[in-house]
Amino acid sequence: MLPKPRFRPEGLGAGGKRALAAIGAALLVSACSPSPESMIDSAKSYLAKNDLNAASIQLKNALQDNGNLAEARFLLGQVNLRQGNVAGAVKELQRAAELGYPAVETTPLLARALVLSGEHDRVIKSYASAQLDSPQAQAKLAAALGGAYLGKGDLAAARRAFEAALNLDAEESDARVGLARTKLAGGAVAEARADAEAALARDAKSAEAYIVLADAALMEGRPADAAKALESALQQRPDNVGYHFALISLLFRQDDGEAAAAKLARMAEVAPNHPFTRYLQAFHKYRKNQLKEARDDVMLALKSAPDFLPAHLLAGTVLMRLNDNEQARSHLNKVLERAPNQALARRLLVASYLSSGQAARAMEALQPLLSEANPDAGLLSLAGQVYMASGDADKAETFFARLTTLAPESAQARAQLGAARFATGAADRAFDDLEAASALDPTNARADVALVLAYLGRRQFAEALAAHAKLEAKQPDNPQTHNLKGVVLAGANDPAKARAAFEKALELKPDFLPAVANLIRLDLADKKPDAARARMEKAMQAAPKNADVLLAYAELQNTLGDPSEAVAATIEQAIKIDPNALAPQLALVRYHLQKREAATALPLVQKLAAAHPNNPQVLDVLGRSLVATGDLQQAVNVFTRLIAQQPQAAGPLVTLADAHRLRKDNTSAEQALRKALDIQPNLLEAQQRLIALLVERKASREALALAKTVQKQRASSSIGYVLEGDIQYAGEKWNDAVLAYKHGLEREKTGEGVRKVHTALLKAGKRGEADKLAADWLRGEPKDTVMRGYLSEFALSEKRYQDALGHLQVLHEQMPKNPLVMNNLAWTASQVDGALALKYADEALALAPDNAAVLDTVGMIQVEHGQPDKGLPYLVRAVGLAPDAAPLRFNLARAYVKVGRKDDARKELDILMPKLQQGTPLYGEATTLMKSL
Repeated sequence: MLPKPRFRPEGLGAGGKRALAAIGAALLVSACSPSPESMIDSAKSYLAKNDLNAASIQLKNALQDNGNLAEARFLLGQVNLRQGNVAGAVKELQRAAELGYPAVETTPLLARALVLSGEHDRVIKSYASAQLDSPQAQAKLAAALGGAYLGKGDLAAARRAFEAALNLDAEESDARVGLARTKLAGGAVAEARADAEAALARDAKSAEAYIVLADAALMEGRPADAAKALESALQQRPDNVGYHFALISLLFRQDDGEAAAAKLARMAEVAPNHPFTRYLQAFHKYRKNQLKEARDDVMLALKSAPDFLPAHLLAGTVLMRLNDNEQARSHLNKVLERAPNQALARRLLVASYLSSGQAARAMEALQPLLSEANPDAGLLSLAGQVYMASGDADKAETFFARLTTLAPESAQARAQLGAARFATGAADRAFDDLEAASALDPTNARADVALVLAYLGRRQFAEALAAHAKLEAKQPDNPQTHNLKGVVLAGANDPAKARAAFEKALELKPDFLPAVANLIRLDLADKKPDAARARMEKAMQAAPKNADVLLAYAELQNTLGDPSEAVAATIEQAIKIDPNALAPQLALVRYHLQKREAATALPLVQKLAAAHPNNPQVLDVLGRSLVATGDLQQAVNVFTRLIAQQPQAAGPLVTLADAHRLRKDNTSAEQALRKALDIQPNLLEAQQRLIALLVERKASREALALAKTVQKQRASSSIGYVLEGDIQYAGEKWNDAVLAYKHGLEREKTGEGVRKVHTALLKAGKRGEADKLAADWLRGEPKDTVMRGYLSEFALSEKRYQDALGHLQVLHEQMPKNPLVMNNLAWTASQVDGALALKYADEALALAPDNAAVLDTVGMIQVEHGQPDKGLPYLVRAVGLAPDAAPLRFNLARAYVKVGRKDDARKELDILMPKLQQGTPLYGEATTLMKSL
C-alpha cells in the first residue's frame, strides 16, 4: 500500500492559498446551512407557537432548496389559509396533492380554500362524491361542501352537508359554524347567534364563530358588538388579513377614523404588502384628502390584485378627484363589467362624463339608474345635471322640482332648480329659487355663489355685490369668497377694490391660484410684468411641492417671453414633484408644440401613449404632434382611435377633419365635420370649417344656409353674420358682404368687425364711406390696435408711407415692446426719413436680436442708407436663421448687387430661383435681377 502524500499548505503559492481559503469557507458554509428537512421541523415548531410568519419563512426557504417537498407545500398551504392568503393556499395545496401528499390531509383543506376563493361549482363537482378514509377528514370535507352550497345560495343542500359533517364528527367546528351561517343566510339571526355561541362553548378559540357573531350583530344593527366580535376573532387569528380587513372596514363605516387608523397600523405590521392593506391605507388617505398618496397606494393594491373590485371603485373615486377622468372611467367600467348593478360606480361614471363635458356619454350611462322605482335625492340631482348639460332644461327642471319635493329643506335642491329655470328663461322664478335656497341654509353658501354668478352673468354688478354681502357673512374666511368679490369688482371696472379683494383671498391662502391668476391679470394690464412675476414666485414659495402652481408659473414665463429652456425647466420641475400625474407631462408636450419643437414633443408623447394607450388627452396630443412632424396618415390613424374611444364626442372629429384637410382630402374632412355636427349641431368650430370647405368647392348656397343656422343659434352674436359676409366676399358679391358685415357690427362692435366692413366697402367702390367709417371708429376707439394695424398695412399697400408711419407710431406708443410693430415702423420710416429709419432699426434689433424678419429689415435699411458693412452681416444671419424664406434670400442678393458683389448675388439667386413659382411677383423680380448680372 502506497503511503499517502502529505499535503503542505506552505508549499502553495499565494494564489493556491487563496483557493484553499475559499474552498474552506465554502465547506464551512455548507456545513452550517440547515437542510430542507430541518427547516420543515423548525416551521412545525413555529406553527405550534402560532407564529405563522416565521413558519412561512422557513417553509419558503426549504422549498427554495427543494421545490418538490410535498410536506413543505402542504404546510405552507395550511399557513396561507390561516393567514387569509387564499390564492396562495390553493396553489400550495394543489401542488402538495400532485406531489403525492396524502389525500386525507390535502383534500379537506384544498376544498375549503377553493370555497373561500369562490370556486363553488368546482368544489361540488370534484368532491360531492369523494370518500376519505378518516371520519374526521370526511367531516371536514363535508363542511367544505356545505360552504360551497351556501355560496351558491342552496341553503337546503348546505344544511344537509353541515349536518352530515356533524354526524361524522360532533366536534367539527367548521360544520357547526357553517350551520350557523346557513341559518343567518335564511334570516334566522337569533338561531344563528345561538349556534355560534354554542360553537364557542365547545371551542372558545373558534375565530369563525366570532365572525358569525359579528355578522349577526350587524344584521341586528349592533355595530359596536360586531366590532367586539371581530376583535375576538383577531385575538385567535392575529395574522388573518381578512379579519383585519373586516374590522377596519367596519370602523371606517362607523366614521371612527382614529380607531381604524390604529388597527390599520397593526395590519400593516402583519401584512404590509397585502392588497387589502394597501387598499385600506389608500382609503384612509382618501378620507384625509391626501389624494395623490391615496392614488399611489390603491394602484399598488391593484398591481398585486388586479381583479379586486373595491380597489377599482376607490381608484375611480380618487382619480376623479384628481381630475384624471379618463383613467377614473377605466376603473369604474371594470367594476361595472363584473357588477353591472353597482350603483355607486355608475353614478361616479355619470359624474365623470359630466365633468369632462361629455353630456351624451353621461346620458347614456345614466339610463340604467333611471329605472329605479324610488330614486333618492342624489340620483334626482345627478339626472337633472345631466339633462341640463345635454341642453334639455325643461327635463332638468322636472327632476330638480321632484328633488325639491323630496327634500323641501335642501338649499342645494332649490339652487339647482333655480339654475334650471334660468336656462328655461324663467329668470324671475329662478332668482326667487336662489334667494330661497340662500335663506334655507345659513351655513351653506352654494346658492349665494350661484346668485352672485347669475347677477354677474347679466352684468348687474350692484345686485351681484348685494348678494355677495350675504355670501361673505356666511363664509368670511373662505378665499373663494373674496376671489369672487374681486371678479365682480373687476367687472364693475373698479380695479383698486378688486385688487384688494384678491389680496384678501391670498392672505387667507397664500397659494390660492385663482386669486394669484386674477392679480397677475391686473399686474399685466397695468404693465407691471415684474410685479406679476414676483407674485407668482411668492405663491411658489408658499407651496413648493404644488405642481399646479409650477405649471401656472410656466404659463406666466411663456407670457413674459422667458427663454424656452427656462419655461421647459419649470414644467419639468412640476413633473418631478408628481411623476404619476399626466397634466405636467402633457403640459411639457404642448409647450414644445407651441414653440414649434415637434421633434422634441413627439418622443415625449409617444412614451406617454405607451403607458396610457387609451387616454383621450394623450391620443389628442399624440395626433397633434404627428401633424406637426408631417406624419399626417399616422395622425389620422391616432385621431380615428380617439374617436373610437369617444364616439359621442364632436371635438375629435373636428381634429380629424383638420388632419384630412392637410392631406388635401377635403371629402373626408367634410364627412368628419358633418358627423361632428350630427353629434353637436351648434359646434361653431365645425360650422366654420365646413363653411370654408363649402366655399372652396363653390357650394355657396349650402354655405349660406349653414351661416343662417349659426345666426339662429347665436342671435345676439356677430359670428353668423361675419360668416355670411365672408361667403359673399368670396363670391365677389361686395354689397351683400357689406350688408352682412354691418349686421354683425350692429351686434358686436369690434375693430375686426370694422375692418371687414371697410374692406368690403372698398371692394364695392365706396371709398368715401370706408374712410369715414375708419375715421369715426378711431375717433371713438383711439387705442384699437386691430384697426390701426390694418389701416397701416392698407396705407402701405397704396404707398401712402406718411399715413402708414403715423398709424405705426401710435401703435408703437401703445405697444413699445412689440418687435413686429417696431420692425414695420423701421421699414416704413425708411421710405420717408433715413435717419429716423436707422434709429427705429436699432430699437427693433434690441427688442428681437434673433428674429430673422427684424434682421432682414435692419440689414436692408443699413445697406440702403450707406451702412453696408453693418447691414450685410445682418442679412446673411437672417438667411441663416430662415434659409427657406425666399424674400430674405432675395434681399441678400439685392444687397450684394448694391455693393458690387455680383458673384455672391449670383450664388444666392442660383439657390433661390428653383424654389420660386413662375408667374409670381418675386419670380419676376428675381429674374430681372439675374439678367442684370
